[in-house]
This record gives sequence, C-alpha cells and structure tokens, in this order.
Amino acid sequence: VCLSLLAPASALGGKKDPGNGGAAVSCRLPESNADALLILSNYYPGYWWDHTDLTIAVQVHPSATREQLAAIRGAIATWSDTLQECFDGLITLRDVTGSKRKAADIVVHYVPTAGGIVFGGYAICGDHGCPNILVRSDLPPSLGRDPYDPEYLGWVTLHEIGHALGLGHTTNLLESTDLMGYGWPDLGDPVLSDCDIDALAFVFAWAIEGTTPTPPGEGPYDCSLD
Repeated sequence: VCLSLLAPASALGGKKDPGNGGAAVSCRLPESNADALLILSNYYPGYWWDHTDLTIAVQVHPSATREQLAAIRGAIATWSDTLQECFDGLITLRDVTGSKRKAADIVVHYVPTAGGIVFGGYAICGDHGCPNILVRSDLPPSLGRDPYDPEYLGWVTLHEIGHALGLGHTTNLLESTDLMGYGWPDLGDPVLSDCDIDALAFVFAWAIEGTTPTPPGEGPYDCSLD
C-alpha cells in the first residue's frame, strides 16, 4: 500500500529545482496542496545530515503482527525507492534491520501504546542522527476507538521518516494532505509530493552541489518553486 505513493516510472522526468540553485532532481512526483515546508535544522541546530548514504533499521514490539511489520518496512522501501529515483543514487536510504555491524542512522521503534493521546508518531532526532522514531497503533481504551490499521501505521511511518530526513511540517498544517501535513486521512490520502523531494534537495544542497557538508539554508521551502 505504501508503495502506491511513489510516482509510476512513466511519470518520472528530469527537472531543475530552483530551491537549490538549479541542481537536477530526476523525477516528478505528484503535486500536493502544501504551501511550504518547514526545515527542521532552522529550529534544531545539528538536525541535518553530513553524509548521504543513510541507513535505517526497525525494532518492533513482540506483539507486532506480520501486517504491521510489513507496513513499516513498506514505508521504508517507499522512501528508499523514491530517493533512489529522484537523486540517481546520490542520496540513499538502506534498510539494515538485523545488521550488527554498526548502529543505523535512523531507527524506527514500533511500540503499540507509545504516545497515549498525545501522538501517533514522534521523531526524536539530534545532532546528525535520528535513533528514536516512535510509531504506535493502539489508542487508550478510554477513547473507545479501534487501533490504527496497518495502512495508517505505514502512513505515520512515512511521515516520521520525512522528519528524520530533515523535513518539517507544512505551513498550512491542518489543511494539507501532503505527507508532511496533518490533513490526512480526513481530507484524503497522504501525498508524497514533488515539494517533499524538492525540499530535500534544499536540505541536501551541499551534496548536490558537491561542496563540504553545511546546514540547509533558511526556510521554509516554498512549494510554489517546484
């Protein structure tokens, strides 16, 4: 299900991204209704990546079902495939779940009851690392609501990985069905959008331009530029 958010190969086409000085982004994803995207490093110093070969791993609660794990891994695969397509291998996200060689840059923890009524997902990131993405499915019994289904769990995971990569929320947060907005699912399914990728090109401008790693410029990234 998560992979359906990726544009089909026939829709991909090279373009120039004015947000990073004209560097090429080699795909075209669907447009969303995001006005602009916040850039997290503008608010949290060190919250950016100084390398582009990123790794990610999953740790799940023993109660996790096969479908829940598949949804989380599917979200990772969606981001991995999208980055590969859109940046021609310059920026990558590799799933190293189960590997003991080295700690992953990004770790997704599925904890069924994490967050209570406060959050469904939460990316706790720091200086050039994001070891604590929390995603959950079960709501407090007092709410009398069913747990998140695997599809919704996958969407939350996609959103939180977007944060881990450096993207903030949309500036029109509650109205936007962009992946980084809060308008979904009430207003429609989330859209992994052209603006999301162009904003990542802005975040990783140093890599695209072939310069020394530096923090992203001042945001928010204006989606009308894509």
